[in-house]
Amino acid sequence: MSLESFQAMRYGPIGDAVIAAEPHTEADPVGVYASILAMWSSAIQGHVVMSDGRPVVVWTVLTGESALGRKGTALGVATGMLSHSIGKFLDDRTAGGVSSGPSLTQMLYERQEKTEGTEDGADTRTLVVDEEWSENLKRQNRCPTFASKLRSCWDGATLRHITTRDHMVVPEPRLGFHTHITPAEWAEYIKPRDAKGGSYNRLLPVLVEGSKILPYGHKKVFPEIEGLSEAYEWARRGPRRMSLSADAARRFDDLRAQFLAKMMDTPSHITCYIERTPEQIIRVAAVLTATEKKTTVSRKAIDAAWAFVQHSMRSVEKLVRQDTKATGKVVKPLPDLIRDILTQEGGEADRSRLLRRLGVRATAVSLRTAAENMPDVEIVKGATATGKGRPPVIFRLVSADEQDSSETEEETVSAVVIPETRPEPSPPKQEKVFALSGGWL
Repeated sequence: MSLESFQAMRYGPIGDAVIAAEPHTEADPVGVYASILAMWSSAIQGHVVMSDGRPVVVWTVLTGESALGRKGTALGVATGMLSHSIGKFLDDRTAGGVSSGPSLTQMLYERQEKTEGTEDGADTRTLVVDEEWSENLKRQNRCPTFASKLRSCWDGATLRHITTRDHMVVPEPRLGFHTHITPAEWAEYIKPRDAKGGSYNRLLPVLVEGSKILPYGHKKVFPEIEGLSEAYEWARRGPRRMSLSADAARRFDDLRAQFLAKMMDTPSHITCYIERTPEQIIRVAAVLTATEKKTTVSRKAIDAAWAFVQHSMRSVEKLVRQDTKATGKVVKPLPDLIRDILTQEGGEADRSRLLRRLGVRATAVSLRTAAENMPDVEIVKGATATGKGRPPVIFRLVSADEQDSSETEEETVSAVVIPETRPEPSPPKQEKVFALSGGWL
């Protein structure tokens, strides 16, 4: 990514430090940025949360070709820059990759036990850095519990591993996660069928490539992230509860509405990776705001977070497109899926049935919105078996004859009410376009 493109996501002392480091490294600026966000959010996790208690940790995946992507270089620069402020945390709390649900639970449980009697109390903060993620992915995909344990950590939910031999419970799992993988390995080990369970939409994949070629023996420079030491101490004196300003909340609502509209026309083999985009925007914005020792997220922080998350969305689209080319599989848009399911169901189905069949592909809102724009589908109220309670919402295919009949009725009504004088021509229809400047939407 060029520096010009990076400017949209640049924010606060982290953004300034990435710009300062750029002339001295071959790493992609967004790769350095993503690495810092993962490590910094891991350090403040548990101390900084959203106003409702949700975690703000950000998990990132650098995706690039070996040698050309400069993934390890980006991580090295980020680690050097953070050594001035959270170096001790990184030294004490960084762990290698884990490959199973029980080992993940055990790692956090042992950290909990080790800190139980300390002055600050139990503290499970642990940062997993896996620079060869593909090796562990092979084993993770074979473990029946790993995906659910990983989701619990991102959500901040209790971890449990209870057997006849082990009894491990971690009420507050605080896991940081940063990994590296090549695009080919992504296509081989990360499949939409697995992503539909919700594990991979907790991650922010970032495509990276080397920014330049520097002369042999060039001096490495790791600029200090100004004020981050003070921000770390501020966070630890917490708890710090983050909330959005009124302007930031309006901006977020606008972005979320546009994102949901776009989701309706996006194939499920892509949406299953990006469904948590609104939550990711909030988390990144909160993590950036904490660097300024503030608890109110501004609109500027939301816009910067959106630019970063948007880059991740575009990265996913490219990664999945490469996988689709390799497999030849194409997933239909939501309206086509609705039409196919109704046909299979004999022409109609209630909302609950449709949502179960669609799985992660649709929500109640996106289902209704898509159906309302389909000329061959109507939404009606059904009848309950007992005549009591709320009637079910029925989605029904409309035959061509019914559509023609409906159009004829409309024309007849129009013939009665239209005056004999020639009406003025109607202005041309304008299509609604959901777009952000230079963005995925």
